[in-house]
Amino acid sequence: MAKVRDILIDVKIEQAQRRRKCRRNSQIIAKGEWCLVVRTNATNDDYSYSRDAAKPMLDAAWAKLKVIYEGLGMSPPGS
Repeated sequence: MAKVRDILIDVKIEQAQRRRKCRRNSQIIAKGEWCLVVRTNATNDDYSYSRDAAKPMLDAAWAKLKVIYEGLGMSPPGS
């Protein structure tokens, strides 16, 4: 069977190994806190986002994924 392609390769969550600053609101992300990390293709940099900043981003991504599912005549997982 063919391998399933990962379309979210530049997005991950990770536990901060050092103090970080949220890219969206300059909030401090303490060592050990979970954060959303997005890698940009243009500069190959990793941008960290606090949980508060990640929520609206993830909500918007979920809304886009729902539209894609519906456009393909499929229902999203869990519905």
